[in-house]
Amino acid sequence: MKNNHTTNDTSAQYEEEIKCMKERLTRCLQLLKKNNDNQISKTAFKLVENDHSRETRYGNWIIALNAIAGSCLLNQRELSQSEIYDFLTLAVTTTIQDRTKTIDDTIFRIYKDIMTRYESSDEKLKIAYPKIIVDAVAVLAKGEDAGGKKIPIHNVEYYYQMRKSDAMSSSVTAASDVPFADTAIVTTTASAASIKSIGRDIKVEEPTLQKDEESELIDILNKITDRGKKDIQTSTAKLEGRDVQRLEDLCKNYSKLQEYSKLIADTDNLQKFKAALQSESGRKLSQHQVQHAASSIKKAKLYVENVLDGKFTPHGSYGINHTKHNLEYGYLIVGLMQPSRKRTGSRGEKP
Repeated sequence: MKNNHTTNDTSAQYEEEIKCMKERLTRCLQLLKKNNDNQISKTAFKLVENDHSRETRYGNWIIALNAIAGSCLLNQRELSQSEIYDFLTLAVTTTIQDRTKTIDDTIFRIYKDIMTRYESSDEKLKIAYPKIIVDAVAVLAKGEDAGGKKIPIHNVEYYYQMRKSDAMSSSVTAASDVPFADTAIVTTTASAASIKSIGRDIKVEEPTLQKDEESELIDILNKITDRGKKDIQTSTAKLEGRDVQRLEDLCKNYSKLQEYSKLIADTDNLQKFKAALQSESGRKLSQHQVQHAASSIKKAKLYVENVLDGKFTPHGSYGINHTKHNLEYGYLIVGLMQPSRKRTGSRGEKP
């Protein structure tokens, strides 16, 4: 009886762990706008199911992202520059709890590398990029990559560059390169060539704002900025799709923005604010993350006005505005914004 009881407990624990991993994977696919990509999703779920080690030192988020990265490798699927940027953002915000200046500087340099070099990278590197990011972020979080190889944090940039170099010089990725990959997965998936052909034929449709949605957006932007609605409408019409989406996210969470603003204003030590954030997100946040989020919330009006006025111009050759990036990172931490969506059509992102 005792052995049966122990077996049942172990089985129940296993089922609970798998359920939790699948929930995290589903959420990651949703945030990355990959939940409708059947081939990526199907393979990623099989990888999670076959992860018999169920190693949790990284947390379920990194395991989910590792499964997506493995799926990209097995299916020979490339992510766009904006998608890989969002993949890095999601990995950092969900995995690294204790941020330091060294870690932040390393993350920034990886962002810069993606912005300046990703588009010109060869196909093999683009396919391997999600896995490289997962491993680099795992090292920053726990001192070892997703395969368990210990790497000193001060060597992360060298490790990152060497992984890029290895990807470019390697032959076609084998299943053995993917952690917990099952050969059955490879044989049941379509060929790399057919997957790539399908991927290129898929067009992601992003609907333009409906009249009621646009009206609601303008109403809330009016409350945030006290600007005239006609002026706001004129300004939003000139924005790129990415910026419109950011403003939509912020406005959809306007009540939460007000709630957090009040918590920050009513306390001197941010403890109530931190408790509210951790309760909402279901994860622990470092003091650095809490302070960063609080700073972004305090500057919400300034952020919106600068977006509407087009003042967040890219700096130098990096292709990003650091002030805008830092503010948006704060909103991402608290869930007031989501990783950007790939948009097409009149509001599509400019290449």
